[in-house]
Amino acid sequence: MWVTVALTPIALLCLRLVDDSAIAVIVQPVIGLIIVMLLVTVTAAVCSNVSRSMPRTLVGGGGALLAAALLALPMTQVIGERPCPDRMGPDRGLQVSRQLFDAWRSGGPPPTDVWANGAVAEGWRERVRGVALLDYRLEDSGCWERLAPVTTSTTWHEYRVTVRRGDEDSFSKIVTVHTHAAQGGWRIAGIEGP
Repeated sequence: MWVTVALTPIALLCLRLVDDSAIAVIVQPVIGLIIVMLLVTVTAAVCSNVSRSMPRTLVGGGGALLAAALLALPMTQVIGERPCPDRMGPDRGLQVSRQLFDAWRSGGPPPTDVWANGAVAEGWRERVRGVALLDYRLEDSGCWERLAPVTTSTTWHEYRVTVRRGDEDSFSKIVTVHTHAAQGGWRIAGIEGP
């Protein structure tokens, strides 16, 4: 059981190396298989030792699951930005971020279905009140780098926007839109700027 626990982070690191290859489609099924194997191994160890000491066996099984989670946790932390894998397709949340900027430029509100939640929408309305968007251009886009396989459910898109507040001169800013995959498509989960 403890060998399986110790191999969990090594398996995740190996999958991260496969993540950028032509066989990246196997990453998600293998992650599921690793989780199932870990649970089966711990369950088998618990069942085989339960007759000796129930409390000790349950503590050992729970400890093994906790140790596997603690060993895998550092591998899931974001360590930087990177381009998204090709397997994610061309959209990756770009369409909803463009809907946001198109609505801002035309002076209307974006469609309600672009937001992950109402707090993000309200915060955005407060920030852009009285600020006119003159132009926007995608500068960069990507996913979050980590030691475990790249998550394909969150992305970021960096735009250079030209804005004007009232009668002041126009100026350029960077706005970063964070998107999250949801049921039925991508949603805006956060915005940095303007």
